[in-house]
Amino acid sequence: MAEPIADGAARRGPAGGTWAEAFRVERPGIDVRAGLAGGLATAAPLAAGIALGEPAIGVITCFGGLNAALAVPRGALRERLGWGAGSALACCASVALATAVQDSVAASVVAGFAVVGLAAFLRTFGQSGGLAGFVVAAIFVITNGIPAAPLGTGERVLWFALGSLAGVLAMVAAFARPARSPGPATTPLGTVLARGARQLRDAIAGDALLRAHALRLATIVSATMLFGRLLELEHGYWVPLTVLAVLQPDEHASSVRAVQRAAGTLVGTALIAAVTLATGAEWLFVAAQGVAAFWLFAVLARGYFWLVVMLTPTALLTINAVDDQGVADALQRAGWSAAGILLGLAVGELCWRLAPHVPQDAAAP
Repeated sequence: MAEPIADGAARRGPAGGTWAEAFRVERPGIDVRAGLAGGLATAAPLAAGIALGEPAIGVITCFGGLNAALAVPRGALRERLGWGAGSALACCASVALATAVQDSVAASVVAGFAVVGLAAFLRTFGQSGGLAGFVVAAIFVITNGIPAAPLGTGERVLWFALGSLAGVLAMVAAFARPARSPGPATTPLGTVLARGARQLRDAIAGDALLRAHALRLATIVSATMLFGRLLELEHGYWVPLTVLAVLQPDEHASSVRAVQRAAGTLVGTALIAAVTLATGAEWLFVAAQGVAAFWLFAVLARGYFWLVVMLTPTALLTINAVDDQGVADALQRAGWSAAGILLGLAVGELCWRLAPHVPQDAAAP
């Protein structure tokens, strides 16, 4: 998932090293409890929405549960609740803004630039911040790219918020640890928030490397959003979404993410094609989405590669369950992902050649 970025020169190595790092298992084992909690928060809303004849509500509630659950870290209760609730609220604001500006190409691009750029600064808080920033930016791109109708902005945000609440509560409970002996008094919440605000302000004002990354990322994501909207590309939002996942603060980390994203997309596309060719039954897509969501959270701690492998079929099955377009949809998604990978690497390579630097103390989602 996320890891500190060390000295760029020390991290560069042969291609074999990049592949080994891309598929490294960070934490072995299967977390069944996390799989059940995250899978239920993701799959139950979709199944309920389809069963009740409200597929649009099912999809947006599902995405709320998925994104909020992904943002909950392992750790103390305050950390789990803090990052989970904070990310859920930020994602709700992101959904509201993305939906409100959806009908205007210019407003969508400007808002996308602002959201992605600001979210990138959450990397200053380490692994949890990096992942939170990613989900906030990603949900903007997704909900701006998928038509809200028949839901209005308020309805969409409400159902997303309800899904987010379920996702946070489920994962906070799943990551609970046995009670420990009382320790020293915890820092007051107000103090924690004030420190966080100062750290974020200092990062925006004083971290030139993080500012450069935020500017690169926001520029290429908003540019690809503009490209997709002007050409009216079907599912074109997969391009900026992939750029968002691939483009990292340094060259080596971006190469690793590109390998992970490409491999995960290929595996996910193959799984979708297999299910589609076997049968187009709606109930099978819903069941398969539940299985994919379970494994997404069960293997989440193993590494970013496993996240990508299972996130791809989870997202595709969610959409296919309410809008089945056959194998062509999976192949189209793979094509847009490939375009996003190439664009992200090309832009990053150009920027690093024009302004070489060695990033320090950043975290990549």
